[in-house]
Amino acid sequence: MGCEIAADVGGTFTDFVVRDAAGRVSLYKSSTTPGRIADGIFDGLERIAARRDVSLSGLLAGCDSLAIGTTVATNAILEGKAAKTALICTAGFRDTLSIREGGKADSYNIYIDYPEPYIARHLTFGVAERINAEGGVEAPLDEAAVRAAIRQMKAWHVEAVAVALIWSIANPRHEQRIGQVLDEEWPGIPYSLSHRVSPSLREYRRFSATAIDASLKPVVHQNVAAIEGRLQAHGFAGVLTFVTSNGGRTATADILAKPVYLCLSGPSAGPHAGTMLARDEGIEGGNIVTIDMGGTSFDVSITTGWNTPMHREGVIGGHMFGVPSVDVRTIGAGGGSIARVDAGGFIHVGPASAGAWPGPACYGRGGTLPTVSDANLVLGLIDPAGFADGQIELSPPAAERAVSDHVAKPLGMDVRQAASLIALTVEQNMVAAIEEITVRRGIDPRQYLLVAGGSAAGLHAAAIARELGMKQVLVPAVAGVLSAYGIATGDVRFGYARALFTTSARFDARGVNAVLAELEADGTAYLDRMRVPPARRRFVVTAEARYAGQVWQLTLPLPRPRVVGAAGLAAVVEAFHVLHERHYAVRATDPVEFTEWNLLAIGQAVPMGVYAGDEDRRRGAPPGLRTRPVFLMDAGGIIDIAVHAADHVPAGMRIAGPALVEGRLTVALVPRDASAVATRNGGLLMTLV
Repeated sequence: MGCEIAADVGGTFTDFVVRDAAGRVSLYKSSTTPGRIADGIFDGLERIAARRDVSLSGLLAGCDSLAIGTTVATNAILEGKAAKTALICTAGFRDTLSIREGGKADSYNIYIDYPEPYIARHLTFGVAERINAEGGVEAPLDEAAVRAAIRQMKAWHVEAVAVALIWSIANPRHEQRIGQVLDEEWPGIPYSLSHRVSPSLREYRRFSATAIDASLKPVVHQNVAAIEGRLQAHGFAGVLTFVTSNGGRTATADILAKPVYLCLSGPSAGPHAGTMLARDEGIEGGNIVTIDMGGTSFDVSITTGWNTPMHREGVIGGHMFGVPSVDVRTIGAGGGSIARVDAGGFIHVGPASAGAWPGPACYGRGGTLPTVSDANLVLGLIDPAGFADGQIELSPPAAERAVSDHVAKPLGMDVRQAASLIALTVEQNMVAAIEEITVRRGIDPRQYLLVAGGSAAGLHAAAIARELGMKQVLVPAVAGVLSAYGIATGDVRFGYARALFTTSARFDARGVNAVLAELEADGTAYLDRMRVPPARRRFVVTAEARYAGQVWQLTLPLPRPRVVGAAGLAAVVEAFHVLHERHYAVRATDPVEFTEWNLLAIGQAVPMGVYAGDEDRRRGAPPGLRTRPVFLMDAGGIIDIAVHAADHVPAGMRIAGPALVEGRLTVALVPRDASAVATRNGGLLMTLV
């Protein structure tokens, strides 16, 4: 067995977790190269190879697997850099991407502009055809109109095509024929068919997912090809996988076929990491809020009773990508988030970020605007010489100048007070994001543990928790690379779906079981391709179900892989009653309708060894207890506080605040009126008064 590498490409840094043949776990970080995902990954791999005293080819030739979480799809959508895409739809439905689902983000704001469709209307071609809800052909496909649309697309230099017809989920014949015509008329053009991308009942979600999927195919193919080519050139013969929106890993072939599953690729692994790390530390109950504060963004998720919710309502840039996703909320709040004062004298932090280049002013790369990292450096919370594993020598004078010029002077205050105000503002932004997924959903965050991940989170986690009334904060030893750790320890998984409508009153047992058998065959073939041994295979089978007359479905886990006989159907119906009652406190006697059948094929990960600190540093002589002057607003000014080296804090050691605990890739602040204890796995568990 060789080494295994996981990489999470963020907006500012690319994080790595490596497990070698002996099971030892190591953490690394390198600067991201904006717009050149492959360069950032290979810069980091070069750094890992140098730290291990081998060549890059030597490292990769002995590597069994490389798993990558990347924001390439998310960024392409947000920045409008996806391929120029056309849509072929049923005549009369050209405005589906504009009308959406009829509502708007803020129902009471009359000034919100009408949303732009993901594909412009002039690139949307309606063709005569009609399949009915039962799958019958009401009107044949007008192939001449399809060929005419393709000629127009060529003239307008379209780069990808989405095909979404009404009721193709009941009978995909017309969509399949359009695909054949595209192959005949325009060989090589990337295209997506909606019944393959997202066979869901709701037309806008299916249209939108298909449009996004098609637009991403050229972009994703280009980036994946660049990564694969460089890996092969260095002798890599292992398995390359990418993280999907459901938090699992899958092969390049699946990603190239359905690149929409790359949406939210990196952040989707964070909830798994937070949950697993809390469990490993012996936390009981499984009620966890996981945050990941990196250089550009702040991701937050919630786990209740060890269960992290999934949904199909993920939105990027105002457009729904409509595939199963981990429920993660992301805002622009990170170490690189830029602070500014508006004309009315109000301070704002984010969502704009300094990114990796030029980065915060303190990076010395030409940036002049103040960021959260600059504020923390001014406050004395960051060691200028030890930032990001010593990769960047920070400049305190540059940070002070940026904070002074753009915040302190406009507000007429001391530079350190201004830096505290920047920190307080970004903390309030993060509190609001957590409240969105807790308080506004009727969940009391005071009953939850906060798991703080990301290089910047340890400095702000206690303040966030205190504001929310949370009592404990866990800063894991792997906090600086939380999502990468989630990738390294996550399962291989991919989902498959079929649409088939039936009801409990007239249940189509033969059709349902045929669909479930097809899904199982797809899942088995997938796990075969992923080289997952039988002992580590698992299938999760679900149905989208509702009471007759309801508009929205619930995702119902099926108690058995097949629905056999009256007893089998009764068990499924009872499971739905229980699920509905749990969600809405109501159970009815109405027939249950089933609209879609899904299977998640899972290859369970081999347990990873615990990372408990840098072994080389731990073997070295422990540094003497240091102190550093730090400006703390609640202390009334600058005070000297203790600074502990994380790699030399033994398990069980108790630390009274205020104090700093510094690791290679992150630093944690234990505030006044709080204490912390070093955990058995090298983390820090803070208790707040």
